[in-house]
Amino acid sequence: MNLNHQTATIQRPRGRSRVLLASIAAAAALTGQLIALAPAASADGPKPAGHQNAKPVDGKHTLSEHDKHKKHAPLALHGLRQFTSDNTFTPPPGVTSVFVQAWGAGGGGGGGGGSARNNNNGGGNPNNPNAGAEGSADADGAAARTNTGGHGGGGGGGGFTWCVIPVTPLTDYGVDVGTGGANGLGGAPGANGTAGTAGTTTSLTVASTNTVLLTATGGTGGGGGGAADRGPGEPGTPGLGGSGSCSSGGVNHAGDPGNDDGTGGGTADGIVELPAGAAFGGDGGRGGGTNRAIGNSGSRGKDGGDGYVVIYW
Repeated sequence: MNLNHQTATIQRPRGRSRVLLASIAAAAALTGQLIALAPAASADGPKPAGHQNAKPVDGKHTLSEHDKHKKHAPLALHGLRQFTSDNTFTPPPGVTSVFVQAWGAGGGGGGGGGSARNNNNGGGNPNNPNAGAEGSADADGAAARTNTGGHGGGGGGGGFTWCVIPVTPLTDYGVDVGTGGANGLGGAPGANGTAGTAGTTTSLTVASTNTVLLTATGGTGGGGGGAADRGPGEPGTPGLGGSGSCSSGGVNHAGDPGNDDGTGGGTADGIVELPAGAAFGGDGGRGGGTNRAIGNSGSRGKDGGDGYVVIYW
């Protein structure tokens, strides 16, 4: 993959497996909006408790003791809320457990290394015994060759957790959404790029006690690309993916690490499509190019994507 030019569109790999096979129709068109739909669950994740309805006996509709009690209990409509920033979730009356899917934030991509002039391969200079036939001469007859700086490492994708959480109706729960890691800066000519920073953790807590119910940690930042010296600069080290954990178990997946080509790591899919870039690691910056004998600066990386939370019941 050519990483020498400044503007390029990087296609992310899309071979990740689905965590859920089911989706919600037109799921949550607006953040924070309640939707009166019941989400379906796939075979490998948590499932809602079954509701057994009393069957008619001898053609007569007979209510069980459970159904008689339900007649006096608050009606709990199905709903869904999405969170792209810190907020509070309060379960409606009658809701005693919720499904939660949470993603940590992606790590920032590292900056590309700067390119630098290299005089070791100069042709056309009779005073240089190491001159090579492939070299080129500048106006002063001195050999000049510019190597490309290494690209920055891609940030790691945010971790993921999916589980069922017991809740108390009309009680506040804190939703803290992770912030994507900052990008690393490109290196000046002859200098290394700087590393991106890690994305922060997404969590759900009991607001009154700060009891943590689940976490999805952020991916780490990609390393800065190496400066070119007597050869092309080394690429930055890819960031690592975050992790997920839940107090009630559930399904937990690590985020993908950054890729060898400098693109950021991806993360698990959920019941709704993630907002563009959410939880993904940032791409690493390009290394400084070869179009100037004095060398070029590397480009800065991309910020990691913020975390994301979906709560449904």
